[in-house]
Amino acid sequence: MKLTHIAGVVAVSLALAGCATGKGSQTYAVESNAGNSSLILGKSAEAFSNEDIEVPAYFNTQGLDFCTYDVEREDARCPLAKKTIRIYFGDVNTDLSATLKGQSAGVFNAMHSTINQYKSKALENTLENQFAGVNRFRIVTRDTDTVNAVMKEITESEGALNVATKKANSTRLSTDYAMKVDVLKTGDMLFGSTQSLFQTSMEMTVGVINPYTGEKLSYPNVGKIRVSNFDVREKNSFTTVIANGEYYRGFNYTSGKDVGAVLNEMSSRGFDIMLSRLLTEMPSTAQVMGIKGDRVSLDRGQNAGVLPNETMVVFEYSAGFVEPIGVATVNPSMQSAQGKIVRWKDSKLADQVKDEAEAGIYRPDRNRRLFAVSVGVPAEFMKDRSTWVEKG
Repeated sequence: MKLTHIAGVVAVSLALAGCATGKGSQTYAVESNAGNSSLILGKSAEAFSNEDIEVPAYFNTQGLDFCTYDVEREDARCPLAKKTIRIYFGDVNTDLSATLKGQSAGVFNAMHSTINQYKSKALENTLENQFAGVNRFRIVTRDTDTVNAVMKEITESEGALNVATKKANSTRLSTDYAMKVDVLKTGDMLFGSTQSLFQTSMEMTVGVINPYTGEKLSYPNVGKIRVSNFDVREKNSFTTVIANGEYYRGFNYTSGKDVGAVLNEMSSRGFDIMLSRLLTEMPSTAQVMGIKGDRVSLDRGQNAGVLPNETMVVFEYSAGFVEPIGVATVNPSMQSAQGKIVRWKDSKLADQVKDEAEAGIYRPDRNRRLFAVSVGVPAEFMKDRSTWVEKG
């Protein structure tokens, strides 16, 4: 299915959910035009079947016993606590087709020069900003140049004593994960009798490390992401004419500016995919304060990374047991959220909660608490806040 914009994904999400996912699924994939890595989106609550209404994989319900329900001082073992991440760009390598040099050394050298000069590490701050913007993680920036410049200006403006006092009263963030991104850039030229086709790809391998033990972790699993230039622009826009082994006209593979612009779009696409995977495995969570009719009230909102039009599964946690009761669409305010239960689970407990909520307000108690957990990034969020655009 070819889409011209992520808005098209929103319009057809119900159809995609039915044909691209199996029984009991809560997300669906938006395939790339070139068959590379897919964007993972959470299904809308309206698309959920009864079988879909389950607590998502990887959510640590046993960790709820450690929760204090203080947003600012949550125990790190509680799944409601936001994790602190440091992002590192590791190796950035370039690998061009071996046959390319044998066919045309001039083309090989030009492509190697333009692709190799693109430095993905320069996008480290961009990735930090994108991850911090969802407010589901705490990002410790590695942009020390900006921090030092700002602190120097603040010290000159507000005085060293005031700065020292604020520093003394600030708690340093404790890192939970180090996320390392390695990048491989590849390039090739498909030679034709009159026109040739420039192609390049970018593979991002993402590893998560426990910085205190040095262990590479299996969770959260971001894995490998692959994006090609055909994913971000029309394939025919990369045709070029080569005369006597040199660039003549068409897409200018010898221009660092032109090639860099394409690789920048590919990096942004890769970051979108990376974020969608991370948001699926590290969901937003909140405690349910009450249910009135089909309206649900949560104790956390934007401060815990709840996104607009978030699909969340509502479940009861009692004596170590988890029982889903429904799926809701939720919208956050700064410190809380309101939502609507779109579908109730076909169960006795869900019927009981629904009956009490229709008669007045269902208020969970200390022994039988209700929670809500997200299932994946909403399509609307990717439409409004990312660079994702389907071409084709």
